[in-house]
Amino acid sequence: MTKMNSVCAALLVAVLSVGAQGKVLESSVATVNGKPVLASEYDAYLQSVVETYQVNAPQFLERPYAKDILGKEVLKDLISKELVYQAAEEAKITVKDSELDEGLSEIKSRFAVDEKTGQPDPKGAEKRFNEALKKQGMTLKTYKAKLSREIASRKLMEQELQKSIKPVEEADAKALYDDVQAVLKNNTKKLKAMEQENPQHLQEVQAIAAKLKQLSAEQVRIGHIYLATTKDMSEADKKAKEELAKKIKKEIDNGMDFSTAVKNYTEDQQALASGGDMILVKGIAPKEIDAKAFTLAVGKVSDPIKTDLGYHIIKVKEKRAERTIGFDEIKNDLGQYLAQTRVLEAQAKYLSGLAEKADIKITKEFEVDKAIAAEQAKLQAEAAKKAEKKEEVKK
Repeated sequence: MTKMNSVCAALLVAVLSVGAQGKVLESSVATVNGKPVLASEYDAYLQSVVETYQVNAPQFLERPYAKDILGKEVLKDLISKELVYQAAEEAKITVKDSELDEGLSEIKSRFAVDEKTGQPDPKGAEKRFNEALKKQGMTLKTYKAKLSREIASRKLMEQELQKSIKPVEEADAKALYDDVQAVLKNNTKKLKAMEQENPQHLQEVQAIAAKLKQLSAEQVRIGHIYLATTKDMSEADKKAKEELAKKIKKEIDNGMDFSTAVKNYTEDQQALASGGDMILVKGIAPKEIDAKAFTLAVGKVSDPIKTDLGYHIIKVKEKRAERTIGFDEIKNDLGQYLAQTRVLEAQAKYLSGLAEKADIKITKEFEVDKAIAAEQAKLQAEAAKKAEKKEEVKK
């Protein structure tokens, strides 16, 4: 399978798999009101999360106990799902056949890519979906039963959130905008008041202000050709990269289209889809690139620029001066942010309420917890020794 279909298959197992009852008691990672959270669900869900991080944030996986950190979040999510499953059953939430068919169609659409060619193949989605079911030892009947439960849980959550979430009004967005402006203008009096009233809100406002400052700063759109060098690269190889950068610049000067040069030479594979185009915000890029990008005239191509990362050739395509972003320009974005925040807060409160009333037992052990416990025991032992020495000195 392709990576996308593999992830879909893993998610299919993580969210919707059903194991044999005889296997359940032997392979659970937790129980919720006596009902097991299967190890097979946990393993498949965690694997899909790890694969996502391998693609989007591989550096995170290099951290100590990274997999355990992700695993604890996965287990927390599975427990929350089970809590809602049970609440939906208790509330007798029903699922219409049309809702089930719609959900099944959406799941099948995730298998619309041919794993052999990597090309879209909607007609083959049904076959690949059935193959995924068979691989996991599931029948369509058991799958649909689990999917029905999933939809019922979503319907219950929507009902509960509608009861508690207050609609966002324009005045709410304006109040948030004013708080953001207080950060941008360093209004110390208002900032201190916000910190005393709600430190978490202040942190959120500061994050929005940082983003807004970035969006309103002087910007330049460039084309970018990148040749990488590393610290362990030989001097001869570094020199070869420098000579190649000079050769590329000469070819561009002699008439080669910049986008063709990007396609032929750049080592930034992610930038190929955009033809090497990127937006630079003043003060964010390496200083050597920053200096050139914001001084070159539009349409001009730089000589090779050396940084700690390698050699760069840029073409300035467009410039935008620093500007002020008014409330009307971002009020919809601020409103959406507030709405999403309220949904997350209401969801967390509802799940917390379910968890407080539930009997939850976690049987999965994590190495990170053992390491934390060992470190705490070490600190306690050291503190005890210091206390003993103080007592001896007193005597």
